[in-house]
Amino acid sequence: MYNALKTEVSEVLGITKDALHIHIGLAIFLGVAFIFRRPLTSWIPWLVLLVFELVNELMDIFHVHNGAIGFEVGDSAKDVLNTMFWPTAVLFAARWLRRRKEKVVEMQLQQARASAYSDAAPERA
Repeated sequence: MYNALKTEVSEVLGITKDALHIHIGLAIFLGVAFIFRRPLTSWIPWLVLLVFELVNELMDIFHVHNGAIGFEVGDSAKDVLNTMFWPTAVLFAARWLRRRKEKVVEMQLQQARASAYSDAAPERA
């Protein structure tokens, strides 16, 4: 039933299951960040998505293989990569941009302090 639902959604949207992983993954990542008011620099939305994806893959394994241990690692790895790639890229880009902004602000503060110090220093003749 679960696999049939994913197939139906894929067909209705006219996209492959790989593309479905990409779109749903990004939607969950951004949705969790928005709903829980977390910045994109937070690991929480990313971790929630990872849990969703691992549960999804477990459901795929047990559905496709009737609960037997053993599965095709390639398909599951591809699904995890498709789901997690763009949210991971967004997370690291947001974290990098935040650190860059903090460094710029710190440099501006240092320049302002230096300027204020030089303005306050008495002139010597």
